Amino acid sequence: MTRADGRTIKGLREARGLHGTAFMRTRLDAVVTVREQGEEKALRQVVEAEARVKLAVERAEALARAATVDHRRAGDASTWELTEAAHVRALGEARRAQKEVEQAQQQVAKVRLVYTTAHRQAEVVRRVAEARRDELRKDAQRTEDKQLDEVASLLWFRKAG
Repeated sequence: MTRADGRTIKGLREARGLHGTAFMRTRLDAVVTVREQGEEKALRQVVEAEARVKLAVERAEALARAATVDHRRAGDASTWELTEAAHVRALGEARRAQKEVEQAQQQVAKVRLVYTTAHRQAEVVRRVAEARRDELRKDAQRTEDKQLDEVASLLWFRKAG
C-alpha cells in the first residue's frame, strides 16, 4: 500500500531514517517500533476505509443514474405497474446506497481519528527517543573530548619533561 505522498507504508521507518548504520540504540527503540507498527496498522485501515468509501460512492452514483432512467413505454397498464414498481425499487436501492456511503464516510472519520491518535503517540515517542539519542551523542562527544584532552596533556608533559 502507498500513501498519498507515494511512499510505501512498509518504508515509513526507513524514510524517517531511524534505522541507519550510525544508529544509536536506546531503550525506547522497542517502544518506537511498537508505536510505529500501530501507526502503520491505523494508516492501512484509513486506506482500506477510503477505498470502501470510493466503491460505495461509485455504486451509489450508478444506482442513482439507473433510478433516473424512465423505462416506461407504450403498453398496457400491467406493464406500466411493473415498470413503476421496478422504478420504486431502484429509488429505494439508490437511497440505501447513499446511506451506505454516509456510513462509510463516518467510518473513515473514526479510523482517521484512530490514525491521528496513533501518529501522535508515535511522534511523541520518536521525539523522546531522539532527545535521548542527542543526550547520548553529547555524552559520547564529551567523553571523546576528555580523552583527547588527556592524550594532549600526556603528550605535552612528555615533550616538556
